[in-house]
Amino acid sequence: MSVEPELIEAGPSAAEGFGRETTLGRRRRATRSIHRYSRFVTWMRRMLPAIAIGLLLLLVAWPRLQTAMDRLKARLPRLDMSQAGDLRMVNLRYTGYDKHGQPVTITAESARQRPGGTDDVVELQAPKADLSTQGGSWTAVTAETGMYQPSEQQLDLFGKVELFQDKGNSFRTDSAHVDIAKGTAEGNDAVEGNGPFGSLRAEGFRIEERGDVIHFLGKSSLVIEPHEGEGKP
Repeated sequence: MSVEPELIEAGPSAAEGFGRETTLGRRRRATRSIHRYSRFVTWMRRMLPAIAIGLLLLLVAWPRLQTAMDRLKARLPRLDMSQAGDLRMVNLRYTGYDKHGQPVTITAESARQRPGGTDDVVELQAPKADLSTQGGSWTAVTAETGMYQPSEQQLDLFGKVELFQDKGNSFRTDSAHVDIAKGTAEGNDAVEGNGPFGSLRAEGFRIEERGDVIHFLGKSSLVIEPHEGEGKP
């Protein structure tokens, strides 16, 4: 008795199935690449005409733009680089103390560092120096211009120099030198002043001890005015 083998029809193998999936994935990737390229081509077809029109308009308007730029350059001020070191400050304010610990304040409408200078001298416009004492008294000096050396605390004043004291005294002269470190001031130009004592004229002055002692130099004249309630001689 013979037995014939039974033939069984086999399905697709695993290798064949993997091959079909790989081919399908490749087809999908190729389709996506084609879609992206199509979108890029469509975008370029739209943008190229716009870019061409923009360039054409720029070429047409360029002569007018060039003329406008030339006019703007003519109106702009030219910067002199040689003055780049000319530094200027507005609303200057120095605060500190002298060697005796007394408060000092120097203000000015503007200050200018001298270009090319080797020192620390600062040129001042409308300077004012306030010299106060711990006891509460003060002396203020103003002028049209001045020169201040911070390292040495030396202040030179020029033009309509006026000195005021809380005691009611005021003096006027053309120039003065203030040694802030020592609390002194002096001038060799004619000086005139007035206060509770009366009025005076002199050929110069010297102030010491931050205004407590005042010396008048050269030919001097003093007119003493009596206080209210005192009889005239």
